[in-house]
Amino acid sequence: LVYSFQVSQWYELVVFTASMEIYGAAVADRLDNNRGILRRRYYRQHCTPDMGSYTKDLSAICGDLASVFILDNSPGAYRAYPDNAIPIKSWFSDPMDTALLNLLPLLDALRFTQDVRSVLSRNLHLHRLW
Repeated sequence: LVYSFQVSQWYELVVFTASMEIYGAAVADRLDNNRGILRRRYYRQHCTPDMGSYTKDLSAICGDLASVFILDNSPGAYRAYPDNAIPIKSWFSDPMDTALLNLLPLLDALRFTQDVRSVLSRNLHLHRLW
């Protein structure tokens, strides 16, 4: 929860999940914890079915994709926007998982770039397994 608060100081956080709204909203509420940092939420009905999975249309969030990135464990979700993607491994209730914390330096640096794609398209962040 500290992670989401820190990152919310740098970015507008948006939940975009392929989960059904009834489940996704409950998870988002828990993450938000009445702080009002996850106001914009997109669920399965906002995704596009594609080859057995769901893709997420980032242009629905913001028309200017220079400032948008997606942090997702499913490459199919960002198939149309690979230059805006930060892949992350799936989380399975492991209290020792530090993947999100490991991303803090990258997320901090991205806020100073004119276009996140100029950094993310180089895939330098893929050299580490988040």
